[in-house]
Amino acid sequence: MSIISKFIATFMALVMSLFGTMGLVGNVSDDYTEGKYKNVILLIGDGMSFNTIAATESITGVDLVLNDMPVKASSDIDSFMNTYTDSAAGGTALATGVRVINSTIGVYPFDLFSIGDMNVPMNLSELAKANGMAAGVVTTDQTSGATPSAFSAHTFVRTNEGQICKDQLASDLDLIWGGDTDSINREKAEANGWTYIDNQDDMFALEAGSRSIAQFNFDDLYNCTDEYNTPSIVEMTEKAIDILSADEDGFFLMVEGACIDKNAHNNVMEGVTKCTVEFDKAVAAALEFAEKDGETLVVVTADHGTGGITLNEETGEYYFTSGDHDRWDVPLFVSAEDAGFTSGNLVKNREIPVQIARVLGFDEDEFPARKAK
Repeated sequence: MSIISKFIATFMALVMSLFGTMGLVGNVSDDYTEGKYKNVILLIGDGMSFNTIAATESITGVDLVLNDMPVKASSDIDSFMNTYTDSAAGGTALATGVRVINSTIGVYPFDLFSIGDMNVPMNLSELAKANGMAAGVVTTDQTSGATPSAFSAHTFVRTNEGQICKDQLASDLDLIWGGDTDSINREKAEANGWTYIDNQDDMFALEAGSRSIAQFNFDDLYNCTDEYNTPSIVEMTEKAIDILSADEDGFFLMVEGACIDKNAHNNVMEGVTKCTVEFDKAVAAALEFAEKDGETLVVVTADHGTGGITLNEETGEYYFTSGDHDRWDVPLFVSAEDAGFTSGNLVKNREIPVQIARVLGFDEDEFPARKAK
């Protein structure tokens, strides 16, 4: 290592000891048993605000399961030096316990380019795999999208699809499933030891112990259709749980409902509500498994809201006020009251993965953590 690299490494270690690895700060309870849960399923509704949920129930008449979860709290969405986040920074905070600069994924704000052999913040998927657990990422976005990338890659710009896919192919995750992306194909996947799938029949045929990358038709995922034999988010969630739960050491699974956000950006209310209902079905599947299993915690939240969905109190109708991200706090629902989250509390987005790590048995000396890139 050069003198410059050593200086940077020492500076980074000091900076991250002061800023990057701060633990929980007051609104997450210590009234829980460390190592209480063997498995955690984290479901992220991209762009899902409190008003997204209210509008969905009002417009569709569907009573969303997530509203019946025992703990109902909220999370703020600040990123590093910003009072609001994009999906890259929001996903990274939820994955690593570290707030970063908007548009960056899994890299420290003081070391955007991972100079020399510098390190990057470890995410929950990597923490799980480093400790013998199974781990997987499921999304209705392209697999190179911001949120799935936050749990499987590290890059200084979210549009660096080539680097994201390279990191994902080199990772030791058990599954990465989502929409098709340019830099992953069957040849590359199989060369890196993955089973490549692109339809629901192949997904259903997967067995425990397999490692798979799915490149499903993105248009199907966006429109919640199966024209190209594409599984729904709930089918992906159920099958992912089936595969990962075979690991006796436990598992971590992240599931993203990405198209809530995409429809909200386009101010398509029908698409927003449809995707929210579909996401809620995945939540229901996770909760059903957790109830039967008895060792699984389910956490539901959002990286940010989108569209500024607002209620017209005179007409009772919901409408969009923007095509961009909201700056409001977002929902946080938890399946059990003994996991350190308390109804009514506002927590920082970066506190959520730290607490997830704690209930899995890891302490603040183990997560947040730095790892070599």
